[in-house]
Amino acid sequence: MENKAVNEYIDELKVYLHPLDESERNDVLEFYREYLIDANLITTDAIVNELGLPKKLARKVLADYSIKMSEDNYQHVDNGRISDNERFKKNLGMIGLILLALMASPIAIPAAFILVLGLVLFFGLGIFFILLFMFLLALSVILGIGAIFIGISVIFESIATSVFYIGAGLLILGINFFIIPIVIAVIRWVFDLVVIFFRWLGKKLLYGRNTPMKGENK
Repeated sequence: MENKAVNEYIDELKVYLHPLDESERNDVLEFYREYLIDANLITTDAIVNELGLPKKLARKVLADYSIKMSEDNYQHVDNGRISDNERFKKNLGMIGLILLALMASPIAIPAAFILVLGLVLFFGLGIFFILLFMFLLALSVILGIGAIFIGISVIFESIATSVFYIGAGLLILGINFFIIPIVIAVIRWVFDLVVIFFRWLGKKLLYGRNTPMKGENK
């Protein structure tokens, strides 16, 4: 059954769902078209009252899609052959979509504002500590190499002194190579915790309200 208000709403929703692939986008559009028709929502006011503006609904749909892709570890992206850098970007995009979806709800705007401030503070501190670590790392590498050169320069004057400086330099460099992967692993672990938190938050946002979502258990 054709309806002008339904068609206009679906057409506008389609524009905002452009990040989805064609098959997924068509499934989503068909789901909402059938929902509106079955619920006999045939006026623009009734549709908006039920689902919200197309742009706001699209934000929730895209956040839902991004959460599912993240949970599947992006196995459907290039047959799962995705770099860590691309995975990081997509998870960061998921966080952004969830924040936009939060802002689509007037009730949730304060929570979104607090989360944005928290994220800015979190990433700001993270960048500060990363830069501090890189500075200390560079300084220790310089000290280690410098100690080795000092040891080499005095090798004909004092074997013991030479061995001490060379050993100290090698020890400093060895500690750096040991610490670097640990620090990288900790950073990844912390970011994974942030991603898990936003997945949970996104599910609460998307399924903890009246707006129907494709694939939602009734």
